[in-house]
Amino acid sequence: MATIETLTARAKAHGWPEGLIERAQAVKTPSHQLDQWLKEPVNPNFLFQVERIVGVFERLAKGPYRARELTKRDDEAFGDLWAHAPEKVGDWQVTVERSPNSIAQFRLQPDASISVIEDAGELVACTVWASVNCLIGGKPASIHYALAMRVRDGRRGEGLGDLVRRFPSRALQRSTIGQVMFMRIGNANMAGFLEAVKFMAEGDRPQKVVGVTYLSARADASAAEGVRPIAEGDLAACAEMINRTHHGLDLYRPYGPESLKAVLDEGVWGEKSRWYRPVYGWPDVLVLEQDGRVVACAGLWDRGRDMREIWRSEAGEERRVEVGAVLDAGCATGREDALARLLRHLNGLCAERGRTDLIVGLEHLPQVTAALADLDPRIESRTLEWSPFGPPAPAALGECFIDLRYW
Repeated sequence: MATIETLTARAKAHGWPEGLIERAQAVKTPSHQLDQWLKEPVNPNFLFQVERIVGVFERLAKGPYRARELTKRDDEAFGDLWAHAPEKVGDWQVTVERSPNSIAQFRLQPDASISVIEDAGELVACTVWASVNCLIGGKPASIHYALAMRVRDGRRGEGLGDLVRRFPSRALQRSTIGQVMFMRIGNANMAGFLEAVKFMAEGDRPQKVVGVTYLSARADASAAEGVRPIAEGDLAACAEMINRTHHGLDLYRPYGPESLKAVLDEGVWGEKSRWYRPVYGWPDVLVLEQDGRVVACAGLWDRGRDMREIWRSEAGEERRVEVGAVLDAGCATGREDALARLLRHLNGLCAERGRTDLIVGLEHLPQVTAALADLDPRIESRTLEWSPFGPPAPAALGECFIDLRYW
């Protein structure tokens, strides 16, 4: 391990401000991290980021904040944080309710980790990251999704967003080539935060607008003919259909029978414990069979059961969004009609459960969209931002698969 005298000399020769390297060592920054920093080209933005990272650990060492990973005991406290951390989107305040299972969405993401900041026993900020293996440009890649960040209303302005974002999340321990995040268009909170922390301010952050389709939930008994729950014998055919349907799209991870089974088992081997809370598994995935052949498959994640959006306008208008979300959809070659009929059936199930809409990624399935035109399809658009960390990451993404687990 280098001595402080050696580090100080290297930092001075590299153009670092006086005292920064000593502060970094005082908060026990790992020696390999210090060595890496001292090899990086020096520019104002880089030094700003080092200063912020060091400052995070100085603040955590002095208190009153405690940074840690979420535990099972935090279920209600996590939901309470989200209920009191609205986003400002244009003229609306958007509050996400997460209950009774406050982490249901993140259970769908196999490598998601949730970091929180606690002050006097109250959760005041959180962030969620997930590391994901997928295809980009037809090549395997490991990336990160920056999924969510919330700061409790009334605690903004204390730097808690930056504090929790820079806390070393378990998911961030995996080496990746880039980061993806979805941002609501007009999200003033996030735009202000990114500007304040100069996130990749001097780098290339290519953006594109992507959308998912909302279908008005309506009962339709006629769509059920030929529909049945998926069986283990269907796994190979369904994996092939899902892969075919999303072939060539960036951010898609192909299935095989075993990986699809693992998703439907919800990551559990054998019989589940009696206190297990299901989110999305075997009962939620249906197939459409015709003439003894499975020609379409799709899963319904009952998102509205555990996650709802409350939109409140400055004029006092309020609307509640409780939806079902389609996962793992696919069809045989030329059978977009079968997929549309299966989605119509899932839409009817949403209506039976009192959901307002069914959301599904149809951006690359125009025939399916046309077949469902009577369900008043509306597009919700968000900005997809890609932050490549450097080679071998491509400078920009192509057409992308939108997995509603991460939306």
